[in-house]
Amino acid sequence: MNVPLGTDKVWGDILQRRVKYDFEFLALNIMLGRLFLEIERDPSPVTLQKCANDMHNLLIRNAHLPSAKRDIQKILGV
Repeated sequence: MNVPLGTDKVWGDILQRRVKYDFEFLALNIMLGRLFLEIERDPSPVTLQKCANDMHNLLIRNAHLPSAKRDIQKILGV
């Protein structure tokens, strides 16, 4: 399964709450809580890209897990 690159627009949309998904992967939900706070404190493009890369890397490392696979499919619109 192809996880969108860390530079893909979808990550920024999620992190800036332009789109909302009901994610199942617990680690992703926990990470998102932290990333939302980080972006609220510093909404700069550098912080946004760092957070996008963090999400991307988490999903890449865990793409073999069923809940992570379903969340990747949600992001891809499959």
